[in-house]
Amino acid sequence: MLIVECRNCSAAGTKILLTLAAGLMLVTGCAQPFHVRATEYQIIADINPETHALNAHANITLVPIDGRPLPEGPVWIALDLNKNLKPSDIHVTGADLQRTSKVRPLYTPDDKDHSKRKIAYASHKLYLENATDEIHVSIEYEGELEQDVASGEKVGEIHNFGVSAHIGPEGIYLSPSGHWCPTPSIDDLDQLDPKYLLADWTLQTSVPEDTALITSARREGEHDGRTNWKSPHRLTGMTLTGGKHDVWSRHEGGVQISVHMQRAEDKDERDANEKIAQTYLDQAARYIADYEPLLGPFPYDQYTIVENFFSSGFAFPMMTLFGPVVMHMGDNSFRHGYLDHELVHSWWGCGVDVDPRDGNWCESLTSYCTNYYGFVINNDEFGARKKRRNESNFLSRVKPKHDKPLGTYGRPGGCGRGIAYSKGSAVFHMLSREIGQEAFWAACRDITKRLVGRHASWDDLKQAFEEASGRNLDTFFAQWIRGSGAPALRLLDARYDRSKGELYVSIEQGVTDFDFELNLRLEYGAGHRDIVASVTESTETLIIPLSDSPDFVQLDPDYHTFRKLQLSEIMPTTATTKVAKSLTIVMPPGESLEAYETVAAAFEKPVKAKDDGTVVRAVADNTLTAETLAGRSVLVLGDSVRHPAVQELLERTESPVRWTEAGFAVDDDAFDEPNHAVMMTLHHPDSPDDGLTVYAGNSEDALVNAAILGFYANSLLVFECGERCEVVVRRDFESNQRVEVSVK
Repeated sequence: MLIVECRNCSAAGTKILLTLAAGLMLVTGCAQPFHVRATEYQIIADINPETHALNAHANITLVPIDGRPLPEGPVWIALDLNKNLKPSDIHVTGADLQRTSKVRPLYTPDDKDHSKRKIAYASHKLYLENATDEIHVSIEYEGELEQDVASGEKVGEIHNFGVSAHIGPEGIYLSPSGHWCPTPSIDDLDQLDPKYLLADWTLQTSVPEDTALITSARREGEHDGRTNWKSPHRLTGMTLTGGKHDVWSRHEGGVQISVHMQRAEDKDERDANEKIAQTYLDQAARYIADYEPLLGPFPYDQYTIVENFFSSGFAFPMMTLFGPVVMHMGDNSFRHGYLDHELVHSWWGCGVDVDPRDGNWCESLTSYCTNYYGFVINNDEFGARKKRRNESNFLSRVKPKHDKPLGTYGRPGGCGRGIAYSKGSAVFHMLSREIGQEAFWAACRDITKRLVGRHASWDDLKQAFEEASGRNLDTFFAQWIRGSGAPALRLLDARYDRSKGELYVSIEQGVTDFDFELNLRLEYGAGHRDIVASVTESTETLIIPLSDSPDFVQLDPDYHTFRKLQLSEIMPTTATTKVAKSLTIVMPPGESLEAYETVAAAFEKPVKAKDDGTVVRAVADNTLTAETLAGRSVLVLGDSVRHPAVQELLERTESPVRWTEAGFAVDDDAFDEPNHAVMMTLHHPDSPDDGLTVYAGNSEDALVNAAILGFYANSLLVFECGERCEVVVRRDFESNQRVEVSVK
């Protein structure tokens, strides 16, 4: 048989591929691409973890992708499938299948936020004649899916994005990015209306009896030894996960909540797991009850929390996956930003999906609702203020080249996760204050009511907030969503005119010209008063009618307005020292402990990564002088802190730590036990833009968490270490802008 395929139908440069077989000739002509999308998937999947095997049958309904006309004559369609899965026994109705071909394996694009998410997949072409506008493809396929799960694990991180198609004794994880199911290949994905990516999914799955399977679909009973699943609404893809699990469930408020944990080996471990699972059930029920009045009804009637077999904090329709470390963190598992964050993704990101043509808004809104507003729900204003402060502290260190518009997150070349989560949360906080909290939550409920099962863009959110508030939000969204940067506020002076009864406060916001509401605190001898003033220009003098003069004016001490802090104003943390262009590391004399070497390496790495960054290692001996510690960031490790030059430097700071013969003291509290350690960061007394960090323990046993110091966003921490290190003292050194009021 001779098959002629036209690879390029242009008048010039046409390439012809000739294949000879059986002595017969058939000319299929120049087949044209037929752009199709899937409207329905019906899948039967049998999974064997011991052999890594997937045996599946998929029935897929395909239609023209967006009303495009059906090409005349022969056409081809392409289906993508993991390269380790081999299709067979392909049948087509609605067209005549002439033949198939396989394009060499391709790789998903790199994504900076999802490192090493590279999965090889093959594109399988189906050549058709007499095609209609509805085609049904039936495909049998099988293969083994196995990945090196440990390769993507990183110390201190809860996400291993390297796994997307794995079946093994330790667990199952099949995500859409792993191409475990044949899906239509779409070239112009970035420009496509996302509604064309949605489809209905039904599954029938089987796994060994000792294995539990969970999917991002509703479980609808058993039949012929298989579990039946149906998507709760149209989805862009389907995720399957599971393993050898113990399961606990309960019904709360119309939702069946379940917890899956890795199967315990003995009764004591199972009893401990049951206690953890019951706490997760309690917390999930509480979160649903907390957020339904704000966001609208929970989008699903089933919700499952799964202890995954690799590091993850992943949200999917109807389920959340946590790695073992997170599941066993005790009360820390329920800090704001963990379970509450993933559960609220049931509304934002899973229930209402993100329009891929616009930026990813769901992480920003979810972070506001949970990482920040969770403190408000708990009536914890101290925690809420601290979160607002930390967002401004973190974002003030973002370099100009990385300070991209919030609305670009998820787009090629867009902003990073820090802006998406932290600035996004701060921006939604400012929006809630601008339109009022009641209107804000009314808009959220409206988004849920109208858009669950659909995609939404930033413009869709803007429309909802405008309708709920009756406000035009063009300026707000142009500045904070579509624009980059933030005002770098400086409080210049304040003066009071008795004759006019007016307070004049001079403000500058650097090179920006933002229009926003700014909180000012007026301090009196007997107390204070907070006011809100409108700022519209890069430099201006605010005129505030007052019957009497305050003593001082403080600039937004509660951090309600997201702004770029002056470097000397940023609360010092380990990041202050690490962002330096030059760093001196002071090591103890003699052989250094491994923990101190670990910390030194973690601090010098970001400095060395700079084009002009320099790192000097000094030893706390008779060669160490004050000049060695001047004009640069400094990291002091272990007993180096007792060197006279280091002590002289610390004496010129506001350090509350004193070094004693047996250990150290914080104010009047002594920490002399071998299991005590301290980490402290201050602004360098001679160059406030630089940091001065000290890390020292009373013994090697007190240094067990040296590898994760960078995850503590505090100025001073005292650790008490046993099986794990507990923080027994935690302080932050703030430096808010404040000026004295002159009176005339």
